[in-house]
Amino acid sequence: MRSRTARGQQGSALLITALLVLAALITAGLVVDLGQLRVDRRIDKGTADVAARAGVGRLAFGPWSGVCKARDFLLANGKAFSAFDAGTETWSNVATPPTTYGSTPCTAVASAPDAVACGPNNPATWAKLQATALSGRFTIEIQAGYVLPDSRFPSDATMGDTGATQMGSCDNLSVIITERQGTTFGKAAGSTSNLVTIRSVGRLNATETLDFVAALQLLEMHACNVLQTGGATTRVVAQPYNAYPGTIQIDSAGDSGTCPSPILNAQATSSGPSVLACSANSTTSGCRTGTGTRPSRVGIYAVNFNKPTNIVSTAYPSTYGDTQAVGSPRTGRKYTDLRYRANIAALDADAKSVLTGNSGKPPGCTVILLNACTGNGVTWLVLQSTDCATLSAFFLVPGRTSAQNIWFNCDVNVTSDLTLTANNAYIVVTGQLAVNASFTISDPRKVYIGGKGTGSKVGLDLSGSTSSFIVDAGGASDCAGRTGAGHSNRLVVGTGSVKVASGATVRLCQTTMFIASGYDKVPTSDGVFPCTSGCSTYNGTISISSGSTVDLSAPNEITGRLPSAAELANSNPFEDLGLWMEAGGNTNSMAGGASTRLTGVFFLPNADAFNLAGGGSLPIDLSAQFVSTSLKVTGGATVNLVPNPEDSIPVTIYTTLLVR
Repeated sequence: MRSRTARGQQGSALLITALLVLAALITAGLVVDLGQLRVDRRIDKGTADVAARAGVGRLAFGPWSGVCKARDFLLANGKAFSAFDAGTETWSNVATPPTTYGSTPCTAVASAPDAVACGPNNPATWAKLQATALSGRFTIEIQAGYVLPDSRFPSDATMGDTGATQMGSCDNLSVIITERQGTTFGKAAGSTSNLVTIRSVGRLNATETLDFVAALQLLEMHACNVLQTGGATTRVVAQPYNAYPGTIQIDSAGDSGTCPSPILNAQATSSGPSVLACSANSTTSGCRTGTGTRPSRVGIYAVNFNKPTNIVSTAYPSTYGDTQAVGSPRTGRKYTDLRYRANIAALDADAKSVLTGNSGKPPGCTVILLNACTGNGVTWLVLQSTDCATLSAFFLVPGRTSAQNIWFNCDVNVTSDLTLTANNAYIVVTGQLAVNASFTISDPRKVYIGGKGTGSKVGLDLSGSTSSFIVDAGGASDCAGRTGAGHSNRLVVGTGSVKVASGATVRLCQTTMFIASGYDKVPTSDGVFPCTSGCSTYNGTISISSGSTVDLSAPNEITGRLPSAAELANSNPFEDLGLWMEAGGNTNSMAGGASTRLTGVFFLPNADAFNLAGGGSLPIDLSAQFVSTSLKVTGGATVNLVPNPEDSIPVTIYTTLLVR
């Protein structure tokens, strides 16, 4: 029989063993719980990083644009939730105390920049969203206009890197996710839940701001096939200019139903890559040596989100000249709008008033006598329908071709060569202008064409194989002889398209061409996104056929520098602008060859796609800058884009990065 001491020792051993086992189980449980915390933290951090990058990509459009985009990406990429708890979203500024808004601002900023820009060091202009998800398990805070260091995160005190002083925290956007995680085995230790808080802070890095000229700027925000090349010899080449890189900028996130087709859809050519971004040191065929000192770039918004290669671009080329595609914020049309939109809107209103405001008579005229009238202090030579029917005979009368102000109250069909020679001429055609011979306007300031809104809906028709329409060539064989100091001409086509057939010649020197699509189509604010409906029905398109001679040169009165704000507002409203049109769809096209010369800014923001084609070459010389929704280049065309920053629109591009 065992002694009581032995039995007591045995019981103590069992108790100690049980306690040790319990401690081991608790420790194991805590390890499991802590492991799960690490997994949750990693997942939450990845989700927050994606959301912060998305928000920063839109931050240049305003604080709510950034917050709303971060919200969209958070809900689209969250592993545990895809919606916020009903009624928990709170929208406010960051003032003390904050002003809370009764409804989401995201609807307004989805199609336009913020109405109120972010004010440096002004929390009343900042944006903040707070919400919960999964019945309160997650607490979310997204803020644009975010001060570093944040006292809630002690590590900030030693990290520095708070953002650019001049930005006053407007360059920072934060995504903070707090997850309340129930414990599994840790309950044995008295723990009922753990809190996991992670934060991602993105920045538009103002300290690395790069002012550049986007030789090609494509505004499509979601779809793929934004830049397409087709054909074994077709190439798009962005060349640098002095200290400025040649840049191709694509705004698409690659998140629409047309993907996973490539955003940049290029292919191999017999000479190498079909899309090139060159530098002065380029050895790739097609790059011009010595043209610039800075490597060029292909910026694609989707690259910010680690999209697969087959979405960002085709497998070939995997590099573009000297550089791979890099992540870039969206630029939109705002920089072009800021320079020209108000002036184009005023031109649109003026042309509409002149062409439709006085029942077919020149502005201010009440009586037309012997083909003449005076209105608003201007004397006009006036042609009616019967005069237009015998156009050659009408202008045989001495002095008529040198009249400074000529009013054609009719459709005009030029079938015999005609040259109007007056200095500073003002020419108005209330109907369609069709040219089937040579029509030259030696020195105009305004040429307004009412156009044709029915039937063929062609406003300026150069359909004949011998058609020639020349504006302000000054006797030179091409517009290159008219660059530099000179003057600005304005050519407006009010209704209908511009059509240039094979064999025809169009030479517009020192001229801004505005295709109005029936007036009132210019947006009323800067920076609107490409339209998805409506603009596709606008009739103000442009079609230039292969075999034509095309020489389009923008006004260039100011040389050696960009125009000032005062000059753009007053004396030089269209400096460097070659073409502006708001029509959409895929019917806009230009097919040329070695005779094609384009100089200036060509703004077709809703053209989707704008089609360029050529039989061997489509050279676009210095100062050419294209802005459209998307672009398709085929037919062996070689598009050389080398914009001179003194004659183009610089765009501010910020590098996007995560700083926390």
